Amino acid sequence: MLFRLSLPAAALLSLTVTVALRADARPGGPHSDLVRLPKETARLYADTTLFPRPTKWLQVPWLLDLREGIRVAKAEGRPVLIWVSGDDPLERC
Repeated sequence: MLFRLSLPAAALLSLTVTVALRADARPGGPHSDLVRLPKETARLYADTTLFPRPTKWLQVPWLLDLREGIRVAKAEGRPVLIWVSGDDPLERC
């Protein structure tokens, strides 16, 4: 079965895809006018703007098994970070 879009629906779909692809666009570096800002403002801008930086959290050996994570944390004397997301991640608490 061939699915055909009307012209307005195709235009809307194209616009939606274009916006979605650009939604996560991050600047490739500092803005060209950064040199014109006062020194403190330029530092704050650099500290709070999302420039491409290495993501150190990807280097952490994350564990997906809670019991194993607790066992390793106890053995190493470290805290446990439980990171959950989604709808009812722990069922009904």
